[in-house]
Amino acid sequence: MLRLMGICVALAALAACTSGPKKDDGVGRAVNRTSEGLGDAALTPLNDFNIRRVEIPARLAALTSPYEAVPKLDCKDIAFEVVELTKILGPDSDAPAGPEETLGQKAGDGAAGLALGSVASLATDFIPFRSVVREATGASAHERRLRAAYERGVERRSYLKGIGKQLGCAPPAAPLPSAGVPPPGPPIEYRSKVQPG
Repeated sequence: MLRLMGICVALAALAACTSGPKKDDGVGRAVNRTSEGLGDAALTPLNDFNIRRVEIPARLAALTSPYEAVPKLDCKDIAFEVVELTKILGPDSDAPAGPEETLGQKAGDGAAGLALGSVASLATDFIPFRSVVREATGASAHERRLRAAYERGVERRSYLKGIGKQLGCAPPAAPLPSAGVPPPGPPIEYRSKVQPG
């Protein structure tokens, strides 16, 4: 029943998708997000058979470790690499929050998610032993590699921002002040336990 309702919402969204301006209220957002994601949801079986897949971005594929040496300890170079990673990964956790969404907008996102999930589920229901098929075709292995590459990218960006903070760089080569990272204190002096004398 829930699946049928989701499909009806998706079809209604497509029917309502006319050549008018896009609205960002609850209903408008549901219609827009559903119509934008419907193609991907319907093509989910191609992902399962590893015919269609999201490729790993070249910059992330080249990262073997997030802690690789920084070629040049320079604020400008660190900022450049952080910005390039942010283009791929999206905003960092220290990015300022956007405007608060209305209840209608959140409901629109929920309705679109339900509709797209129902379409994807319906499209993959005909695949028997779906998890076995995904393993056999390599789709699951690719998905794990993709996830690991994005995780390395996030760790690399954090590592670079930590180095930038120690160097006294300004954002984006270091976290924004709103991230709550205290400024570095005075250098620590280590004293020997054995006193001369």
